[in-house]
Amino acid sequence: MGITPQTKANALKPYGLIYDLLKNYGVEIKWVINPDKKKDGIDFRIIEEDFRSGSFVVPVSYLTEELQIVIEKWESRGVVGKFLKESMVLPVYTKLSVAPKWTLDKQNGSIALAFFKAAGIPGEAHGGYDALNWKTPDELGVCDDLFIMPHAEPKFQSHKNLYYWNRTYKGAIWAGCHAGSELENLFGPVADKKDPEIIQLNFLSAGKPGVRTSGLVPFYEHRFATPPYNHELPADPVAQYIGKSDKAYINGSERILYPKKANAWRAGTKKIILDASAPDVPELSHGPGCILIYGHGFDDPRNGLVMYQVSHDISGNKPENIAAMRAFFNWSFYAAEIKRRENIIRFENEANNLIFAARVGDDILDKLGIEPILFELDKSEVRSQAREKLKILANYMQSYPELLLDIRSHTDSRADDSYNLSLSQQRVQATKEYLISMGVPETKISGRGYGETTPVNNCQNNVPCSEVLHEQNRRSEFILSINCELYSGNLKL
Repeated sequence: MGITPQTKANALKPYGLIYDLLKNYGVEIKWVINPDKKKDGIDFRIIEEDFRSGSFVVPVSYLTEELQIVIEKWESRGVVGKFLKESMVLPVYTKLSVAPKWTLDKQNGSIALAFFKAAGIPGEAHGGYDALNWKTPDELGVCDDLFIMPHAEPKFQSHKNLYYWNRTYKGAIWAGCHAGSELENLFGPVADKKDPEIIQLNFLSAGKPGVRTSGLVPFYEHRFATPPYNHELPADPVAQYIGKSDKAYINGSERILYPKKANAWRAGTKKIILDASAPDVPELSHGPGCILIYGHGFDDPRNGLVMYQVSHDISGNKPENIAAMRAFFNWSFYAAEIKRRENIIRFENEANNLIFAARVGDDILDKLGIEPILFELDKSEVRSQAREKLKILANYMQSYPELLLDIRSHTDSRADDSYNLSLSQQRVQATKEYLISMGVPETKISGRGYGETTPVNNCQNNVPCSEVLHEQNRRSEFILSINCELYSGNLKL
């Protein structure tokens, strides 16, 4: 990711690869960022080779022959990768475990299509190339991850649902050009059980709803920005791009964002690019004037991420365009992961009483209070005590049509690596077959074996361990996912 000069092939196509691995192969990606680096600094080093700009690492447990063929396909399109021959301790910032689902705004979503084409991300990821498949804000639901508004003309009545979508479903919002300042200034009444409530869509700026001083300075009231800009927070995930993107931000009606003079940015916002010599500070605003800013909606970590990037169109072939689009994709993958962590799935009965709550990616057995499914040494058969646990799980799977399961089976470290990988796959198959025999549709179950690559303790090769500790590693996990075509928000029993 740190190769120079940056091109669409070596700097944007990697996002297409990451999307492919997350969406089609269930790979969990490690995002490596050195927390102490300066702008364009080194994240880690292998012998004489430096890695910069937030490398994506695929754990060795996923590197099957099939996956290596997939990676080679992307390498032929310009992605540059390296195989790490030995284990290393790397500064992992976060993991990526879900493929984002972008939803383009019906108004001007077409401006963003160039981003996805440059990265090689397929149309199915963003609703395709026909605006009939895109959405307006009031159509957004729990299974839409990111709403993309390039150069939109938002109005309160048509966009007020973003307020609730960001809070309830942790939906992430990206706005380009003057869509950001226009959105921040929208306010109005909404129906309430007793009295009408005034809300304002000031996701990133402070101020009380409906007050004249809340929101941002309208784009038609301030002057353009004055590059060069300051690129801040080099260890932030959104800031993982090489060089400066200044020239990508000098087109369109909105080239800088200011909070109103009696107002300020919310305290938790991340100001990635700012103009230290902004021409309207302090006359119109106390600043800072931002070119790229993001944060949780209303500064609440339980809400989805919101990001504003100025300029009508940041796409193009030059390094500055590549850097600007990289910021967009960095935010996208990070925002989707944040949504997965915060979006709670409520399991309720018909009386609307909560049975339990879980997230996509959780082990559902743990949420049900069921002890892990363990296997005997060198065997893949489902034990009798495990069958009783699986019967409970099968009942839930049949009661909730929306549920999907990914079975992840493991071994202890005894026997060689290739044998254990095969044994763990046999355990997946045996578990899957038993659930199917209990009435769970085969289409609701996926899975793969991980061999000995992800122990729950320190019992790795050549480490003396008790039989009890070895047994803990001979396990299957049942990772929760949701069929978005059926899921409406809560799961009723």
